[in-house]
Amino acid sequence: MVKVMVPIMILVRIGIEFGAVEHLAAILSPVMSVAGLPAETGIVFATGLLVNNYGALAAMMGLLPGMEMTVAQVTVLLSMVLIAHALPLEQGISRKAGVSFVFSAGLRLVVAMAYGVILNLIYAAGNWLQQPLDLSWLPVVPQADETWLEWAWSSASLLFSLFWIILALIVFLKLLEITGITGWLTRLFAPLLGLMGISPKATNITMIGVLLGLSYGGGLIIREAQAGNLSPRDVVLSVSFMGLCHGLIEDPLVMMAFGGHYSGVLIGRFVFTVIAMILISRVMLMLPEDRFKRIFYRPARA
Repeated sequence: MVKVMVPIMILVRIGIEFGAVEHLAAILSPVMSVAGLPAETGIVFATGLLVNNYGALAAMMGLLPGMEMTVAQVTVLLSMVLIAHALPLEQGISRKAGVSFVFSAGLRLVVAMAYGVILNLIYAAGNWLQQPLDLSWLPVVPQADETWLEWAWSSASLLFSLFWIILALIVFLKLLEITGITGWLTRLFAPLLGLMGISPKATNITMIGVLLGLSYGGGLIIREAQAGNLSPRDVVLSVSFMGLCHGLIEDPLVMMAFGGHYSGVLIGRFVFTVIAMILISRVMLMLPEDRFKRIFYRPARA
């Protein structure tokens, strides 16, 4: 967490000092405006795409002192990051499993933007979560007019608080595993995978990735794909679903700690990605096998 967040927090601070953030925000403004987000949040989304969730949070915390956001806006932003983050790393896992990098990365980016737009429209139509974001629970929140020394102290205090939050989440996940709740959740959601065209052979592996993370499920998919135990369609559909909706327990809890609402970062994200995958799978299953492989599948490499 420290290795990822500290460099990004420093870069964002430097970017604010020298006006780079404003220039980058102007470039990214059209993309973010369609989801009802301030132009500056493009830096957060871009950081999430290239780095990971924690990098995006670091960028957001660096920008928050200079702008005001509602709970709805933060929820939309963090939900988009949850769907599309760490593309160079995580899509490398997908590629290793045999899924086209261009397809898998493009799918996550398109679904993230579509979900952001729809979620913003829903919140705006119902006038929901329009209250200002409140992070007063944090012991120290960076302020816009801080000196470098004050900023360093507040940032260090923030990271210290984050350490305990992440530690608690790790313990929580371990308890779910020990008590068998993770396995129960896997069986509960398994029927949904059938609607996505994923066969029973890939069900357990897919749900492990969805609940615990792409690194867990992706690693198992790679092993099974290289052993020839899964069909190309199973590999593509399973990895696609895991890419869109993984870390379903830990990641939303982290985002909720930073102001994201459960309706968007957890429930809405899961429902939207299930619907998206059902529609996508229908198209894929209609394609002849040779065309399907040519477009979506690359044989897994040892």
